[in-house]
Amino acid sequence: MGEHPGVRDNESTRDMSKRQLIDDIRRYNTTASPQFLSQFDEAALKQYLDHLEGAVRKRVHIASFVRKKPRLRMVS
Repeated sequence: MGEHPGVRDNESTRDMSKRQLIDDIRRYNTTASPQFLSQFDEAALKQYLDHLEGAVRKRVHIASFVRKKPRLRMVS
């Protein structure tokens, strides 16, 4: 594991069960339902989990998870 807790090296995702992959994906993407994710095979789930973990490592914010701050304007 690197500096981000919960982020695994790609090698360790190879031996995960489908259920474990879905659980880990939902830690990053809580809007993805288990029923939706279960439609995909393990290879696709591993690829998506790797993508999410890579985004965390790069500190990329996914727009749907970032709340927009209201713009403050000066009133005279």
